[in-house]
Parts: sequence; structure tokens; C-alpha cells
Amino acid sequence: MTVEGGGPEDSARPAYVEGLIARVLLSGGLASIALVLIGLALYAAHGGFAGQTLDLHRPAGESRASHPPGVFVSFSEVARGITAHPIDARAVIALGLTLLLVTPLVGVATAIPGFIVAGDYRYASIAAFVLAMLLFSLLFAGGAG
Repeated sequence: MTVEGGGPEDSARPAYVEGLIARVLLSGGLASIALVLIGLALYAAHGGFAGQTLDLHRPAGESRASHPPGVFVSFSEVARGITAHPIDARAVIALGLTLLLVTPLVGVATAIPGFIVAGDYRYASIAAFVLAMLLFSLLFAGGAG
């Protein structure tokens, strides 16, 4: 039964969707923090803070393939570092940061079916548009390769 005029059922629907999105964002944020902390602990355990510096200076005109070996510039490089034996601690940190960046994308993707179930098609279409913009920028900005 649809209640018009802001009855109790109408106010419960947005609260459910908001709660669902909040749980997705919170769990993604906490998981990314945990991964970064685990990566930092692994890095310290392997002596990573002792006398090693990372040269992040890249002269103009160099290609993407010429980045320093400890810098991850794509998902495939992070995956190679995670599956390496022994595991690359910097890859675990990069995975945590990647998860932190992907969490809002998952939140928006979760909102779409939540809004549809709640019958709020206007917000579902807005969320779909935002998701399309996020995916477009991810794919064409070079971060997916």
C-alpha cells in the first residue's frame, strides 16, 4: 500500500536506503583502513622504513611504464604485488587505498536498487547517472588499465 503525504511508511523507505548506503560506506572505509594498517605493519616488519626512500620524481614526457617499481599505477600491478611471494606490503597499502576510492562507487551502485525497491525512481535515475559518470571517469582516466 502506498501512503501519500509523508506517512510513516514513506519516511521508513528513505531511512532504509540511507542506512544501507551508510553501512556500505562504513564497511568499505573500515576495510580500507585495516588493509592500509596491515600493509604498513608488513612494510615495517620487512624493514621497509630503514634507509629506503622512494623517488617519486618523474621528468615530463616519460611514459607511464617508466614509473618507479614501488609505485602502483593500475589495478593489475596491485594484483601482481598482492599475489607475489612474499607479498608486497606496498601492494597491500595500494589495495587499501584502491578500496577507499572504490567504496563510493559501490555505495552509489547499492543505492540504485535500494531506491527502486523503495519506489523512488527519480533518485534511482540520479544515482544511475552518477554511477555512469564515475565509471566513465574511472575507465577513461586510465585507472582501470
